[in-house]
Amino acid sequence: MNPPPGAGDLSLSDRHGPTTLDEALQSGSHLPRWIGWRLRLLVGVILGGCVLVFALAQWLTAQPRLPVTLKASPEGSVKIVTANTPTLQRLEGHAIEGVRVEQIAPSGSVSVLEAPIELLALQHSARWIPDAKAREHYADLHRRLAAAAAMLPPEGGVVVLELVNAPDEPVLVAQRGWGGLTPLFWMLSALALVVTGVGAVVFLAGPQWRNAAFAVLALTQGAHLLLIAAESNLDMFMPVWFVDLDASLRTGLDIVSAAAMIQVAVLHPRRLRGWGLVALGGWAAAVAVGLALSYLTPAWQWWWVQGSCALLVLAAICFMTLTYRQAPHPFTLVLRRFTSITLGSWILLSVAVTMANTRPDMQLNVTTFGVMTWHVFFASQLLLSPYLSRSKQILQEFSLLAASSTVAASLDLLFVAVFSLGQFTSMTLSLFLSFGVYLSIRRWVMTNVLSRDPITTERLFERLYRIARELERRPDRLDDLMARLMRELFDPIEISLVQGDVPTTALRGNGGILLVPLPHLSHTEGCTKVFVLKHADKGRRLFTSEDARLADRIVEQLHRVLTFDRAVERGRSEERMRLAQDLHDDIGARLLTLMYQAPNPEIEDYIRHTLQDLKTLTRGLAVQTHTLSDAASEWKRDLSHRLHVARCELDWQFTQDEDVELTVVQWSALTRILRELVNNTISHAKANRVRVELTFKEDRLTLSVTDNGLGRSPESWSHGLGLGGVRKRTKQLGGTVTWQELEPRGIGCEVVVEQFSAPVPG
Repeated sequence: MNPPPGAGDLSLSDRHGPTTLDEALQSGSHLPRWIGWRLRLLVGVILGGCVLVFALAQWLTAQPRLPVTLKASPEGSVKIVTANTPTLQRLEGHAIEGVRVEQIAPSGSVSVLEAPIELLALQHSARWIPDAKAREHYADLHRRLAAAAAMLPPEGGVVVLELVNAPDEPVLVAQRGWGGLTPLFWMLSALALVVTGVGAVVFLAGPQWRNAAFAVLALTQGAHLLLIAAESNLDMFMPVWFVDLDASLRTGLDIVSAAAMIQVAVLHPRRLRGWGLVALGGWAAAVAVGLALSYLTPAWQWWWVQGSCALLVLAAICFMTLTYRQAPHPFTLVLRRFTSITLGSWILLSVAVTMANTRPDMQLNVTTFGVMTWHVFFASQLLLSPYLSRSKQILQEFSLLAASSTVAASLDLLFVAVFSLGQFTSMTLSLFLSFGVYLSIRRWVMTNVLSRDPITTERLFERLYRIARELERRPDRLDDLMARLMRELFDPIEISLVQGDVPTTALRGNGGILLVPLPHLSHTEGCTKVFVLKHADKGRRLFTSEDARLADRIVEQLHRVLTFDRAVERGRSEERMRLAQDLHDDIGARLLTLMYQAPNPEIEDYIRHTLQDLKTLTRGLAVQTHTLSDAASEWKRDLSHRLHVARCELDWQFTQDEDVELTVVQWSALTRILRELVNNTISHAKANRVRVELTFKEDRLTLSVTDNGLGRSPESWSHGLGLGGVRKRTKQLGGTVTWQELEPRGIGCEVVVEQFSAPVPG
């Protein structure tokens, strides 16, 4: 939930929370107690997956394979594009009608079985064939091809290729063998193992309902990839049982994935109120979709599955939005963006497939490569999900490119179907549009999912300068000042200071937490406190490595500013000491000589007062800091002496709620203001009573000097060096000065500095 108004202004000491780094990093989940048992189970899952892949590969190596490669032509025919042996290269470019298998019985009779090869037979799966009649015809074609393959011996045999406008050509059909497995099979199988293994790791590390939903998603996509890998290597002679199993299994996997998305939406990263009923409703809806397939006519089955999956995923997006409103969390936004992109590409791909009736060859390309690209994209999204990672740059780019490729294939098919464009023209337009969109949204996606615009350099330097100056005055305020800076930089939902030791800024919780070591005012001291920042930008994004580097640079620059400020202050102190020594040894000695040689008592008394002023000045230059109470006592003695000589009474009032240290600038400015105001009273007002009130309360300094002299109409005064100096030094302190008439007589001057402890230029 959002913090209450004003919560961001509380000091760290006012908050109740974890006191150690271990407590701050605990999120309610602990390491498994039986990690050894779970680790063995994980190894078993991975080994089982590897065994399954190699068993599937072994089965594929025993399947028959034509020695030629077939491809659909724009005219709707099937042509031979490449041949595996030099003797068959003369067949390249010829159209093929079908295959014929001749079997000689022991009695001498010849059995002949012909199987047509049509463009539809090149489809890898019936899952993405929208038309019911086309799906039935697809199954019939593969039944006839499987029957022809069944007539061949297990080790292979001769098959006659029936060519168009060319003599039939007998070719030897042999088993595929290990060398016949395509690289695509191994790449898709490896990705399937990675995705499935990651799902198992997530679930075994924390057996919870939300992790179970992620594991289901990973398992379904791994199964999809493995089926696609097998389909790409089965060629024409696909077993009938595999054709039926593939279509039903992939349909079920899509429905299960959509239901699992709802469970993820209501559980990760924050649980939605009433999540159990919502998740149960999602799974019930998935079961209802599956059961309804047996009651629907074949013409509506494909549409029913596509629409139902889209609606379930759309519901998941809505639940993610509701979850974020109840409890803002950056993971929720990341999941919602990923899910929205996945749903959009799914809908676009479905529309493209249904509208591709005019170009069957293009429909074949989209249903083969477009669908495969979409599943690769979905698998990469799972690997990028907040369950696992905050910033895998290469995988992010790969995922976006996979999405762009899916969009390009779908647009290509739509351009051909709607505008009847040529293949080259449609492909060029689709590539330009899809990758134009990719380049346009790439920065937005990367920025909004994982990063934000940093604070400007000018503001950052100003904040560091102010913090450094404040720390020179109040080293105890380091905690609050750094907390304010971290809040301004990252705007986290929560920030706390705990006991701990981290050498540099670090990310935890997949980017949900940023640990920033509290800098010390000395490089020789170690960092024993750590800032724990949770969820940047009020829960709208994750912390990134760029944020960690920025925080490290902030700490480093603060050390540099403090070091530079100390060096400058040392130089100033040394120069003040030199000036004070020179004034004392040179000017002081000369004034003392003049005092002893004074021709009359008046001049001697004047020189004595000048020596007293010089002594006060040199003492102020030699001392780096003064407390307000000590300075007030010194000012009182000095003014009492001056006014006593002028036969004027001093009424001194000083109150303070706390004692603070004055910088040399503050001490010098206040000293000169007081002297100038008292000197004006002595020289011009002819007063016999002066009242000085000095008040420091709640960081507000008020200096009031009033007299009962002859001065009137201060607004008409000419502000020369004296009064002009008072205004200048008051402005230097960041305050204001006013003069006013008093009744029945006299003038009052008031100097007010609202934030007296705020840093002032040195």
